[in-house]
Amino acid sequence: MADDGNRVSDQYPELFHYTTVCAFEKIYNSQTFWATHFEDLNDRSELRRFRLKLIGFVAPIIREIFHKRMQCDTQFGKKVDSHGGIDAVVDQEAATQLDVLDRNTFGEGGFRDTFLCSFCAHDAQSYAAKHGLLSQWRGYGTGGGVAIVLDTYGIEKSMKHEKDVFSHPMNHIGDVKYDCDDTGIQKAFCDVFKLFPEILNVFYSGQEPSYDRIFDHFVQGSTLVKHRGFHEEREVRIVVTHRPTDPDSIFYDRALDSKPKKVIRYTRRGDSEVRYIELFGEAPLPIERVIVGPSRIQNLNYQRISDLVKGSKPKIDVVKSETPFVG
Repeated sequence: MADDGNRVSDQYPELFHYTTVCAFEKIYNSQTFWATHFEDLNDRSELRRFRLKLIGFVAPIIREIFHKRMQCDTQFGKKVDSHGGIDAVVDQEAATQLDVLDRNTFGEGGFRDTFLCSFCAHDAQSYAAKHGLLSQWRGYGTGGGVAIVLDTYGIEKSMKHEKDVFSHPMNHIGDVKYDCDDTGIQKAFCDVFKLFPEILNVFYSGQEPSYDRIFDHFVQGSTLVKHRGFHEEREVRIVVTHRPTDPDSIFYDRALDSKPKKVIRYTRRGDSEVRYIELFGEAPLPIERVIVGPSRIQNLNYQRISDLVKGSKPKIDVVKSETPFVG
């Protein structure tokens, strides 16, 4: 995770952003990346991977609370039995707790406008670092794609600048945790796992729990945990949230009143519209090189990109991937 003591750049000096040739031209000319609204991702189900981990974590805690209460409260025990037994009730309660947390976090008055921008990370001396990842190239077909190779520390510096300028309570870059790594998930989003047992005990004692202490790590976990099937991508994500405008929201921070927020823009995907914000743009992107992916028109794409970045300072190297095109 990215913080003052453990930056993403310490682990991954370079980040790779795979895209089309046309998209690269737009990125280069504007010196910006687009971060997509979390509700408009191609696969929205991936944002539920962290929830599944949490349900598995909180269910035994709820079960223990209910079991103790059933031992000393026969009426409560009868009520549980009438609702299908303790297993059914616990499953429902765990889902309800996560519904409440999710609604308070991403619903009205919360971080409803959360945006994501994705990159891949490869080992420095690996084939993928030199020629790109085969699974990514397969997505671009005969037209081919490109991998924009960026200096990670340069991205972190740009993000720090944006955090200082804009009213975004979360402006975070972190490596994606895959759902096969329970230890890594619990360590990365430790506030949730450390404080949720206390929150549940407070709730089931009839008091009002304070969820706000775990919101930051819940947002990060919800946006940075992904299915294990995508592990080879070693994804790194930027997560940006807009500040809620409702003064009654627990996320409202008057200290951010004087700062602007990113303009939400719209683009088209098929028959739908997609919301996004533009990241960076005030300084040149820290592009180190561009890998031109395999395709039937690789030479043409190489020429097109070489002409575009010619004369750039610092110099941007353009190389052809040696991965063969099969299509």
